[in-house]
Amino acid sequence: MKYLRNIPRCSLLTIFIFLSFYITAQDRKTLEAERMRIIDKIEFTSNILKKTEKDKTATIDFLNSLQSQISNRKKIIKNLNTQVKQINKEIEQMVNRHEQLLNKKSRIKNNFSLILRSSYIHSLSKNKFLFLLSSTDWENFMDRKRYLKQFNLYTKKRIKELREKEIQLKELLYKINLEKKNYESLVKEEKENIFKLKEESAQKDKVLKKLKKERKNLLLALKKQKKQREKLNKSIESIILNNLSGGNSVIAKSETKIASDSFENNKTELRWPVSNGYISSHFGKHHHPTIKGVYNFNNGIDIRAEPYSEVKSVLEGKIVGLMHITGYNWMIIVKHGKYYTVYSKLEKVTVSKGDMVNKNQTLGNIGNSGILHFEIWKEKTKLDPEKWIIKI
Repeated sequence: MKYLRNIPRCSLLTIFIFLSFYITAQDRKTLEAERMRIIDKIEFTSNILKKTEKDKTATIDFLNSLQSQISNRKKIIKNLNTQVKQINKEIEQMVNRHEQLLNKKSRIKNNFSLILRSSYIHSLSKNKFLFLLSSTDWENFMDRKRYLKQFNLYTKKRIKELREKEIQLKELLYKINLEKKNYESLVKEEKENIFKLKEESAQKDKVLKKLKKERKNLLLALKKQKKQREKLNKSIESIILNNLSGGNSVIAKSETKIASDSFENNKTELRWPVSNGYISSHFGKHHHPTIKGVYNFNNGIDIRAEPYSEVKSVLEGKIVGLMHITGYNWMIIVKHGKYYTVYSKLEKVTVSKGDMVNKNQTLGNIGNSGILHFEIWKEKTKLDPEKWIIKI
């Protein structure tokens, strides 16, 4: 703090304004990058909604897509609202700065005008030669010469300062107008998103009413899905138990530890098994959206992607399971030491049991449904995949 006491007050103000602009600019860049990511998600989900709306049998999937869209819409409204507030704050700061520059320019101009209006200075500036000739002696001549030189330097400095202030004012005015346009654009975008959110919320209510009327069919579908889920679960457990029973040698234990450590080191950093998509069903126990007292159970996550998207291994490992299960199509299990990643609902597979696969290697592709069921196990324990994959 003792060093700050030696800095002029005006300099401290300039430093503060510069830092405020720099921090705000950094925040704006982050918010803008986030906005673009959310826009990509909204566009992707809009495309999915158009496709699932045509399929009258995919009502729950349509509802999940709609809920994801509403969630993204709320995020972008919040983002836009934050940006609008920041721009408004920036405009206020720039207007204040503009006023300060105008006042400073006015003071310089007034002081300079007062000096120039002085009859003595006026005569000096008009006839410097006579001013020097009228010197009483050599010393007086040199004094007058030095004075004229200082006056010329002062005049040049003030003219330069006035020109600099003019340039700064023009630049600042341009930025203010530009930020005002950005402000208006974001406000317009925010209003459009609020309108779309209302439309989507109304659409969600209609879908929920429709689903409530189909209670009987939904319960039958849930019963069928439960049986399919249990069959998938038993198949996964059986394959994992078979793998746990072997590999007790020193070399096998060492390889398992290396692979397990590698997997653990990638927690929160695992790439998504599909290139683009969103989570339509989360891990764990969830209330059914329309039937009271009924819960949905998910041992992993369901990812909604483009139909026929490629499915890729999240990390290097060995294919220890490959089988076809009713309701889940092809299911692949990749071993990563003590960890296992499970990829199901694949229509086509491009690997075989026993294959060693690399990180990001294609395992196959999902079918027309566009849904991938993805699970992570640590030996016999199911884990929440969302805690392992990169957040997007």
